[in-house]
Amino acid sequence: MSSTFHASTRLAASAEQMFAFHSDPRNIVHVMPPTLKLLSLQTDGPAEEGRLIEFHCRDWWVIPMRWKCRWQTVQPPRVLVDEMLEGPFAQFVHEHRFEPLPEGGCLMHDTITYAFGRSWWGKAISETGVRLYLHLLFTYRHHRTRRWAERN
Repeated sequence: MSSTFHASTRLAASAEQMFAFHSDPRNIVHVMPPTLKLLSLQTDGPAEEGRLIEFHCRDWWVIPMRWKCRWQTVQPPRVLVDEMLEGPFAQFVHEHRFEPLPEGGCLMHDTITYAFGRSWWGKAISETGVRLYLHLLFTYRHHRTRRWAERN
């Protein structure tokens, strides 16, 4: 019983620039909201299919979260997909798509397929609280990404 969340934004940077930015896990700090604090990040480098990313953070400064993710699909410069292997969700797959625009820049699409739990209760939480959280999170992330793209 998974749910899907989608958000898109126009960026001044090219698909190639945005792919490079998002394929480096160290750049997550540039798009994290001020309520989310990264405590540690472990990876062997930029996106490569099968490569792992592990990070520990605190949400709202107190809620500990540990994530272990794997790059599932890496197709430069258009598609990046990472999936959570361990963490706070029963399922969490994040797909980034970068669509070049004829006038320059690109359109970035973020699609999240997620499930907070496997029961009807998890589905109810996924469709209310988690959806609202993702909306707020990606509104902020896209704002920060647009600012980064304008400077680079």
